Amino acid sequence: MSSFWNKQKAASFCTLFLTLACGLDWAHINVVSIYVMWAIQLCYLVVAFSAYEANRFEAKDNSLLKIYFVWVFLSIVRGALFYTLGNYWIWKNWFYGSFDVLLPALIYLYARPEILSSILRTWLKYVPFLVICLLPFVSRGAYHFFLAPIYIMAFFWPIYSGKWKVIILLLMLLMLGADFSARSQVIKAGFVLFFSLLYLKRRFISQALLKWMHWIFYILPLILLFLGLTGRFNVLEEVSRNQGIVVTKIDRHGKAIKEDLSSDTRTFIYIEVISSAIKHNYVWEGRTPARGNDSAFFGTFNAEELKTGLYERHSNEAGLLSLFTWLGLIGLILISLIYLRSSYLALYYSNNIYIKILGCFVAFRWGYGWIEDMYDFTPMILGLYMVMAMCLSKTFRRMNDNEMKGWLLSLVGGKK
Repeated sequence: MSSFWNKQKAASFCTLFLTLACGLDWAHINVVSIYVMWAIQLCYLVVAFSAYEANRFEAKDNSLLKIYFVWVFLSIVRGALFYTLGNYWIWKNWFYGSFDVLLPALIYLYARPEILSSILRTWLKYVPFLVICLLPFVSRGAYHFFLAPIYIMAFFWPIYSGKWKVIILLLMLLMLGADFSARSQVIKAGFVLFFSLLYLKRRFISQALLKWMHWIFYILPLILLFLGLTGRFNVLEEVSRNQGIVVTKIDRHGKAIKEDLSSDTRTFIYIEVISSAIKHNYVWEGRTPARGNDSAFFGTFNAEELKTGLYERHSNEAGLLSLFTWLGLIGLILISLIYLRSSYLALYYSNNIYIKILGCFVAFRWGYGWIEDMYDFTPMILGLYMVMAMCLSKTFRRMNDNEMKGWLLSLVGGKK
């Protein structure tokens, strides 16, 4: 019992600390040491692995997660042995990347309703106050990085009443309308509100429609990726061909810049990532978490200012591309199967509408991961793995609508 209670407290503290650190980072208040951050991340991962219980998952899911972690550990060891010797900055990247590729371990922790409930209750107790304190200092386009766990409740805001309904909707509207040039923030918040409308009109929404949307989120990106790689059609170039809405925004250095919301900022990243993998022959096995992809655009700082001699970029905004660079096509396929398995189980093998809607969101996040979803210890990614864990968890999927509603209401001390 004591061990279980310690897991709850440790996980709740780590989530809250990482939220605070993320907010402070975006507010340019650099008071958290990198070594403290690594210690917190390591603690979180240790607690997550120690929370593993085989009966929480189907046998196939246990096997899939184990295969992924075996491949990850082999990549981490390979990176330490072959790339990091004698270079501080590559060692630093190795630490960052190694922790990031181990993030799916949090599924073991979040799959337990009692632990996830404790984490979210603690988070909800303190984060609204944190938002009030940091709001004047944080870039308006960065709110989703440390507010994303609110998504779990925002999907189902109609079930809440009083102040919590107001708080949830205000935070969602803040992310949706604070900065339209922050395209990813607006798109993610927009989809959450869209799914909440599906919940609101659930009596008129067929299960077939949800399943159809689920598969579209997987199939469409693959089609577009194939067309782009073969040179037949690049949707990013097509969208940016004509000038869209031009806005003026303030960058992180306080300088006013004009930005076209339809501009293509991803095609050249795809070119650099894929060209690097082919050139150095790591398409299948990856370059390990210690290294990044060759980058003429971003690599100058690493090579010349940090004196690494390597014109590389360690991670990219499109998170799936970072995983491809670190773990290769094998690792990318394995993490994609974890996404697919969680969303598939949610849509086809759950007893409540709540998990089915969350499954659709997992599928959307995989599709959007080809555009932007940076894999690191931000609440944005922690929130994603919370949703994935709920979809994979037999306990969550076995709940009926009333039981799941009761669990969601318990997060704010309510009753069904």
